[in-house]
Amino acid sequence: MKKFVMLCGAAAMMITAVTSCGNSSSASADSGFGDSLAVALGASQGSRLASDYNTLPEEQKASLKKDDILRGFKQVIMTDTTQQGYLTGLSFGLQLAGQLYRYEQAGIKIDRSKLYDAYAKAFNADSISTEELQKAQLEFQTLAQQAQEKMMEFYRQQEEAAKAAKENAPEAKENKEKGEAYIKDAMAKDPSIKMTDSGLAYKVINEGTGEAVGQNGRAKVKYTGKLIDGTVFDSNSEGVSFSPRQVVPGFGEGLAMMKNGAKYVLYIPGNLAYGVDGTPDGKIGPNATLVFEIETSDVEPGK
Repeated sequence: MKKFVMLCGAAAMMITAVTSCGNSSSASADSGFGDSLAVALGASQGSRLASDYNTLPEEQKASLKKDDILRGFKQVIMTDTTQQGYLTGLSFGLQLAGQLYRYEQAGIKIDRSKLYDAYAKAFNADSISTEELQKAQLEFQTLAQQAQEKMMEFYRQQEEAAKAAKENAPEAKENKEKGEAYIKDAMAKDPSIKMTDSGLAYKVINEGTGEAVGQNGRAKVKYTGKLIDGTVFDSNSEGVSFSPRQVVPGFGEGLAMMKNGAKYVLYIPGNLAYGVDGTPDGKIGPNATLVFEIETSDVEPGK
């Protein structure tokens, strides 16, 4: 969607470029070449936009209908390029329309008529003092800051609602319950399994020696990752070097505690693993609990 919007925004920039150029043309210009250029330009730009448009989710396509896009596009390119003032105003309006869209998406209603009346009144003024300009800018900046806060709150609520919907999805709820039961049962059977304040459960098979990795350290790690049903989804028997900050929170927390030559088993609940989204390849479902057997070597403790 972001890429698509950027392409659309380029249209406004093209209008600005047109207004900065004169309308001079050669009477002897090759009309055949011009026609070929027109077709090639239209096909190239149309194909490029279509390529991005086709990747949009269906709900976004519903609000960005092709007929509407073509209607707006046609209105712009059919405009008489000798009307430099009109094209300049159209360019400014398109730039401001993007800002209005963001406000209204966040629930801030904008009265377009009042906006235009204020714009026209200010623009038509015979003169404007530095003090008046500063006052207008300061008033807008104050309100814009408040609008920004409202927008941030709106998007935060949207994210929380989306997360809650994912949390309450049947598969996510089932995986969470099964994972909690699995860890609880494992701890009941094996008192050596401990749990941190975050909810990470771990068992020390070999304590190792020296200083722990720490959050800012690194270590060479051999590991095997399994789901609670025993399915192996990832493993590395040769070892790979990384920092606790480069992995999911539960893995990172466990690795940070380990010393050189240590061997742990980590029981990572879904919220400390891949959360409600799981992995894109579907190997790890939403809120899935993971079990990792980890061995460390070549520890470089963090400072």
